[in-house]
Amino acid sequence: MQRDGRAPSLVAGVVRDGGLAWSAGRGDVAEPHTDVQYRLGSISKTVTAVAVMRLRDEGRLGLDDPLEEHVPGTPLGDRTVGQLLSHLAGATSESPGGWWERVPGGSLEELRLTGDDVVLGAARRFHYSNLGFGLLGELVARHRGVPWTDVVRDEVLAPLGMTRTDPRPTGRAAQGSAVHPWADVVLPEPEHDAGVMAAAGQLWATLADLGRFGSFLLGDTGDVLSPATLEEMAVPAGVDSSAPGWSAYGLGLQVLRVDGQVLVGHGGSMPGFLAGVFVDRSEQAGAVLLANTTSGLDPLLPGLLADLRAAEPRVVEAW
Repeated sequence: MQRDGRAPSLVAGVVRDGGLAWSAGRGDVAEPHTDVQYRLGSISKTVTAVAVMRLRDEGRLGLDDPLEEHVPGTPLGDRTVGQLLSHLAGATSESPGGWWERVPGGSLEELRLTGDDVVLGAARRFHYSNLGFGLLGELVARHRGVPWTDVVRDEVLAPLGMTRTDPRPTGRAAQGSAVHPWADVVLPEPEHDAGVMAAAGQLWATLADLGRFGSFLLGDTGDVLSPATLEEMAVPAGVDSSAPGWSAYGLGLQVLRVDGQVLVGHGGSMPGFLAGVFVDRSEQAGAVLLANTTSGLDPLLPGLLADLRAAEPRVVEAW
């Protein structure tokens, strides 16, 4: 897959029994390949969602609360926290101004949101919104009184032992790469601080840390979140889950049915990077992927889990 997808480097692994059970690095990646940081992209949204659900479990907010109660003054004030978490708030896909993934970001006030940033009525249909998660990051920061980066570090990442997950690259980190689709040309992609939009996609992590997050999604939540709340996050919204194949979104989590199996997790992409973490809770196994390329690796994680089921199916306890 690394060769066919023309990825400068790729690291991937299988998650079982609390962490990485198997991993490999291909291409231009130094060893140990499990300790090289890559951008997580939108997997950051799930981390943000965990921080929001912690506030809910503490009684500091409700999923049916309008955003106005927590972040006043936005054109999405009548949309609820739960709608923002599940991309049902009708917010525009991107923030106004320069493309947030490629330019330095600022504060919520500097975005100057208007009615044009509301594109659908509330709960009409799924509409993926990076802006919505930027607003959720602002909600978290205002409730805790510290930046979003500090909240997720102290409340989610550090308790899970994800000490090599950061908002900016630190130590050994891969260079983001734009691979030309028709020529042997690879160009470097810059990185920056996205400001208020960081909560939508700025985190960097190693494969070992992403494997730990996969274990979290399989139920090893520690003191970060109750198993019941994690289960609530994985309930698909607005989709007939009895259909043979579907793709849905819960509360900060993607929920997919692929070849009869339900997978829970999130994919991620930022300029020069692709990432993914998906788990099959019926098999108590997951797969993780990090690469410094822009496209070409979509089917890898479901395929890896399918190979695992075929070669090493879970041995269930006797009835």
